[in-house]
Parts: sequence; C-alpha cells; structure tokens
Amino acid sequence: MIEVRDVHKWFGDLHVIRGVSFEVRKGEVVVIIGPSGSGKSTLLRCINGLVEPDRGEVFLDGSRVTGTRKGIENLRAQVGMVFQSFNLFIHLTALGNVTLGLTKVQGMPSEKAREVGLRLLEKVGLRDKAASYPAQLSGGQQQRVAIARALAMDPKAVLFDEPTSALDPELIGEVLEVMTRLAQEGMTMVVVSHEMGFVRSVASKVLFMADGQILEAGTARDVFENPKHDRIREFVSKVLT
Repeated sequence: MIEVRDVHKWFGDLHVIRGVSFEVRKGEVVVIIGPSGSGKSTLLRCINGLVEPDRGEVFLDGSRVTGTRKGIENLRAQVGMVFQSFNLFIHLTALGNVTLGLTKVQGMPSEKAREVGLRLLEKVGLRDKAASYPAQLSGGQQQRVAIARALAMDPKAVLFDEPTSALDPELIGEVLEVMTRLAQEGMTMVVVSHEMGFVRSVASKVLFMADGQILEAGTARDVFENPKHDRIREFVSKVLT
C-alpha cells in the first residue's frame, strides 16, 4: 500500500534521513523504533508530505505521491496522521474537531457528519465528551479525539508519530488500547513509538532506525530477541530493562 524508496533528507549540512526504503502492506502494523534523534519523526513527515524529501520517492497504491501538490493532496486524503502534540483546534469541541474535515473537505452535510463523528467518538470511548473543548479533556482524551479525527476521513492507513510521548504515564494505556483495537480490526498503521510492550504485542514488522538509516527490519521477536547489530542490542538492553 505504501512504499518508501531511497528517501533522503538534509537540513542544511545535517543528513537526517539516509536512503531509507521499506514497504507497508495492507493490514500491516509497521512500528519504527530507535534512539531519539535518529530521524523517525522526520521520516514520517516525509511520508505524508509535511516535509519534502530531497531525494527518493513515496508511493501509495503504486502511484507516486512525492514531488507534486496533487500527489500530496491525494495521499493526505487517504492517509491519516496522529501527532504527539494532539494538534486539536482549541476553539472547537471534540465533535467539532472530528467533523471539521468531513464538512469542509468532503462537503458532507452537517447532520450526517454529526452522526459519523459521534460514532467515531464512541469508538474511542468518548461519546460522552462530544461537547467538551480540548482544555476540558485530559491528554489521553485529547489524543483519542485526534485518533477519531484521523479515522473520520476513512483512511486507507494511519501514521502515528509518538502518540503517547506527551502523555502522563497513567494516560498512556487508554491510547494504546485504542490503537491495539484498530490493529486487531485490520487498520494499516505506521507507528513511531517507544512503548515496547505495544510494539511486541501488535507490530507486524519492526524497523530499527539510527543515524537516519534503518539498521534492521523484522518481526518483533527477531529484533528484540535476536538482533544482528551491536547498536540494536545496546538499545534493546536499555529499553527492556
């Protein structure tokens, strides 16, 4: 469904992404792990067009989406994204945040959009918070609203950029529970995460990234129990201790 082919990104003299290539098949949960500063979030932003690669290409269903405004618009219409900082509109209610794209982008009638929005808020356990504003919600609740907003466009896939990193520890579980349920339902997902329990239980494929490169790709068992690189062994020994 998604193919990343030899993507490079520089910020000035800093070579942040160094020839990264991988594929995401329909229904897969691909999780990118690695130390901070390894380029994981930048890679995700290259995939959805928030950052333009300096070299390389991204394909969606076999069609190239990098390099043209139409391609990026096509990708964003079909691939949702959930950010670590929620990015909700503070002047809109939870329901308003979820339905905004439906009414403004898809032109859906307000009443129909409301029905869809309430169904999605129920899916993430927040139907009773439909009239609440972001300031009235916990961080975990705000992130679940952000997930519902991403799902509102009926995406083929969803990208998650460290969705729990801004949350207090006691709120992380409620977000991971929603993500786990989406994975079990067959949603195609690309996730940057430091939550290793989630990675081990949900990932179809794990990509270990360091210094802008993918050093290893495999199942969670392969990467955690039989890593091939010393850099990965060092990382795994620390995060699983």
